[in-house]
Amino acid sequence: MPFKILKQLIPAPTGSDPSWAQRNVYVEKLTADDTIYTFNTESEANTKRDELMATDSTNRIYKVVQS
Repeated sequence: MPFKILKQLIPAPTGSDPSWAQRNVYVEKLTADDTIYTFNTESEANTKRDELMATDSTNRIYKVVQS
């Protein structure tokens, strides 16, 4: 089964968010020019997810889902 990476639409809370702000909306692309990441194995997807999270200065959450 193919896997894809979803990106948190609005980055993780900064500490000043109200308690109801869950930030549970995830998308494939943040902008029209953004890349959609798809992989044949979950392992490949997890590796790319970890790479994206490590280089994202906004502390955005990325997750792997089956497509």
